[in-house]
This record gives sequence, C-alpha cells and structure tokens, in this order.
Amino acid sequence: MTHIEYGGRLVDQGGTFEPAPGYTLTYVGRQGLRHIFRDGEGEFARFGTTTAPREIRPVSLAERRTVVELLPDARPIIDASLYVVTHQMSVPGGWQDFAKVTCRAPQMLAGIYGGAGTDIEDDKLREHARKAWDASNAAVAAHPYTRLGELLLKVRLQEGTGEVRGWDDPAVCMEIAELLEKARAL
Repeated sequence: MTHIEYGGRLVDQGGTFEPAPGYTLTYVGRQGLRHIFRDGEGEFARFGTTTAPREIRPVSLAERRTVVELLPDARPIIDASLYVVTHQMSVPGGWQDFAKVTCRAPQMLAGIYGGAGTDIEDDKLREHARKAWDASNAAVAAHPYTRLGELLLKVRLQEGTGEVRGWDDPAVCMEIAELLEKARAL
C-alpha cells in the first residue's frame, strides 16, 4: 500500500483530502514516479516530489500574469479542452483583466502562469497567451499603477541618490501622490 503526505498527515491509498475548501481529492495510487488522483472531473496524475512546497511570495504592484481557465459551459471535446486565456495585472485589492482570448488546447493545462505565458507547455496555448500579452501592453503601459510600481521600486531600492528624478527627489513623491489620485486610490 502506498501513501502521500499532505498538510502534515499521511493520506493512504484510497484516502481523501481537501487541498482547497470544497475541493476533495482521492489518492488512487502510484505508477512509477507519478501519483494518480481523482476528483469530480476524473483521474489525473502528478509527478511525486520530495521537496517542500515553495513559500507564497507577496504580489507586487503592477505584476502581470496569465490565467488559463476552462471555458464555462463548453461542449465536451475528446482529448482537448476550450480555455479562456486572460492577461491580468495586480492592483490594490486583486487582479485587473486586460485581455482575453479563447482557444482549444490539450486537456489539463488550466492554471496561473507567468506574465507572457512563456512557462506554458503547449505551443498553441503559449501562442494565445502571447497574443493576450501583446494585446494588453498598451493598456498596461498607460495604467497609473504601472508607473506607480516603477516609482515605488525606485524608492525601495533608493535608486539615484541626490539626482534629479532620484528616489529622494521631492518630484518623485509628488508624482506618486498624483498617480494615487488619478487611480482613485486616495
């Protein structure tokens, strides 16, 4: 009999656990290096690892990401899925959508990926993520939080000490205040 460890407890073969509230997984077993799980949609496999999960790092202002989600209420397709690829930027209180595209790609690729989606395995899905990235570049560049993120990074790194437009220039503080007002954050 095989088992896995989740949340500090052992889950035996056939046992269940909840990685997220309301989402129950059943540990089916192991095939070589792969662990087989079952959820409400069916069975899937993941490679086993002995490393601890990475710490969740804080999201920085104006950070960008690509979200790949299954298209809701899509008709079933054999050996493929319909996805909505959304390009987002972090803003106070969450993520703002900038561009969305729909595409058909292999199953089990939904998830959160880096900015331009360069870490997506499937070529076709990666190309759609790049299109969403390109379509959103102008809007993201014009967004006040993009410039605000750059200025805050300059202040944190204390870049350009004693220079015009350096971190200690009062004009930088004024620009930060103006951007916050423009974004209606104050």
